[in-house]
Amino acid sequence: MGIIAANRGEKKLTAVHYFDNCATTRVDDDIAELIVRFHTTDYFNPSARSTYSLQIANEITAARKKIAKSLNAGGGEIFFTSGGTEADNLAIFGSLRAKRGNVVVTASEHAAVYNAVSELSNRGYEVRYARVLSDGHIDKDDFVSKVDGETLLACFMHVNNETGAINDVRLLNTLVKARNPKTVTFSDGVQAVGKIPVNLRHLGVDLYSFAGHKIHCSKGIGALYVRDGFRLAPTVFGGGQEKGIRSGTEYVGGIAALSVAVERAVANVERNAETFTRYKQIIRDGLSGITSWRENCQRDASPAIMSLAFADIRGEVLLRMLESDGIVIGTGSACSSKKKQSRIAKAIGLDDNYAEGIVRISFSKYNTEEEVRLLAEKLAKYVVELRSTMLG
Repeated sequence: MGIIAANRGEKKLTAVHYFDNCATTRVDDDIAELIVRFHTTDYFNPSARSTYSLQIANEITAARKKIAKSLNAGGGEIFFTSGGTEADNLAIFGSLRAKRGNVVVTASEHAAVYNAVSELSNRGYEVRYARVLSDGHIDKDDFVSKVDGETLLACFMHVNNETGAINDVRLLNTLVKARNPKTVTFSDGVQAVGKIPVNLRHLGVDLYSFAGHKIHCSKGIGALYVRDGFRLAPTVFGGGQEKGIRSGTEYVGGIAALSVAVERAVANVERNAETFTRYKQIIRDGLSGITSWRENCQRDASPAIMSLAFADIRGEVLLRMLESDGIVIGTGSACSSKKKQSRIAKAIGLDDNYAEGIVRISFSKYNTEEEVRLLAEKLAKYVVELRSTMLG
């Protein structure tokens, strides 16, 4: 069954079949209860001096250790932030020591990375953009060719948030470090943690970010992994929380909840992947009777993300038609929803007649096969209707 959501005003509650889990996910009931606990009964400030506050500080320490164990952080540190965007910004602006040099990135990065790096350009750094392939994977050869002795930072996302392409972070890290051992390597893992296996020690990167609201935790909590021995500079100053790296009173409920969410999601990665792979095939089968569409990434793709492009229609109109049946999908990154056309569509070289017709379907453990079959049926129906209308 779909989740229940209230419309504005006095309208009745309607069932919602939610397939935009890349944008955000439903918070697990027990995780929501845990968060409330730290707002009501265990609300003490972990930086204060009372015994009660010390107990809360110990909760943060325990959460940090649990996350580090779940993701095999080795001797690396987990620093808590307000979400993926802040973690990305902390990685980028906190890692740069020199005032001159270049940064290598791709046009397929999430807006939190892409726009932060664009700001570096405004500050006098040279930004070098590497190509991506037609399915959203980073062109490794082109990326590495742009790294030289003056490269300060290399950013390569683990899972593309729009196409679902899984990049070989370990290999990219190895290749970059071979070319310049001093280059800082950073990977945005927001769409990876809890969706595919993540072993931070094995990946080898200096910095790695993730967020709670993508894995059934609350909005407003994220984290940045910092490799053992790597020195990160603070970008927020104040009371010296998080070992001085990120000052500000901690969101204790979110931190405790994140540790539960990470542990739970990691434990269920394999089972969910099998389920989501089956869901993708149901949708492919449902679309087999129509022409002129493509799945933007099938090889080495996140099982939780299915990016489709339909010729001669607008994805946003298709989204609205599906909403009339209580079905929610996405058209790309929620953080770039005000853009008229996806930056990713341009990066992967989609033809103009397909670029406007991108939709993104993303699954969670709360989706059912019945819902997926309904989505497949309605998707095919409305694509045909839209083309009939638009092409006359």
